[in-house]
Amino acid sequence: MGFELPFLLSVLLLIPLLVWVYWRRVRDGTASAHVLYPNVTQLARIAEPRWKRHLSAGLYGLALVLALVALARPQAVIPAPDNLATVIVTIDISRSMRAQDIEPDRFTAAKKEAQNFVRSLPDGAKVGLVSFAGYATLEVEPTTDHQRVIDQIDLLQMARRTAIGDGLLESLKAIPKDENDKPLGPSTVVLLSDGRTNAGIDPLEVTPFAKDMGVVVHTIGLGRRSNPSDPDQQWGGFWMQFDEETLRSIAESTGGQYYAAESAEALRQAYRNLGRVVGWKPQRTEVSGLFGLAAGVLLASSLLISNLRRQVI
Repeated sequence: MGFELPFLLSVLLLIPLLVWVYWRRVRDGTASAHVLYPNVTQLARIAEPRWKRHLSAGLYGLALVLALVALARPQAVIPAPDNLATVIVTIDISRSMRAQDIEPDRFTAAKKEAQNFVRSLPDGAKVGLVSFAGYATLEVEPTTDHQRVIDQIDLLQMARRTAIGDGLLESLKAIPKDENDKPLGPSTVVLLSDGRTNAGIDPLEVTPFAKDMGVVVHTIGLGRRSNPSDPDQQWGGFWMQFDEETLRSIAESTGGQYYAAESAEALRQAYRNLGRVVGWKPQRTEVSGLFGLAAGVLLASSLLISNLRRQVI
């Protein structure tokens, strides 16, 4: 929170003085009032709760404080759509995604939540889709037609092997660039994998390119962490355990976040968290209108309560 005219807040220092004057007048009984029978007012004061006698004045004081804050023109930083942003959704389609440790299975859950993630992105952001198994494929070039990406996610089919490095490299190639080979705007890759690289280039060799380009890579490890000593998880060995160390390193090296999704809910929450930051930019916005509106409501309430308390005895 900041203020365009912060010096006006110094007027708030007068508020304690006004409270003191009000309280002294109430204590000394010098508050202005007109009654036909002064002695009867004591009965009214006894019957009425003490807080009710000061409610109107309290609301008036709060309204005054908020009005002064509004005059200082407060500003808040809120997320705003970034129409220059590019987001590449990169999904592992290796056959290990058939595993059912994530309900109903890894592949179905991954596609569903990736689609929800795309839906959460601002309309102006360009979204692309890359899939990878033993090789990487650019399924959809970055576009503002988000429905096209959503539809293509639904059509993804599994294939053999896992090439995380190729998936990341293909994602970087898909990002629109200028003549200096730099992204045209803020660019992000959201990469999901459930396994370990067993084909293609080492992903840690690609990571420096993402860092040099200024591309933030968020990674999601999908599946339950396997226990090598558990005989029930020895079948498929490689497929029951994702490469957490590599995924974390990729994210940390590029300024991204790493998420371990060991359940459908954890996967959903990971994409939700990313949906709040990816494709958005912080923007300072004046919010004096909100403070002014609140001040008006409190002032109206104060006057209404004061009018209702007027009684002729």
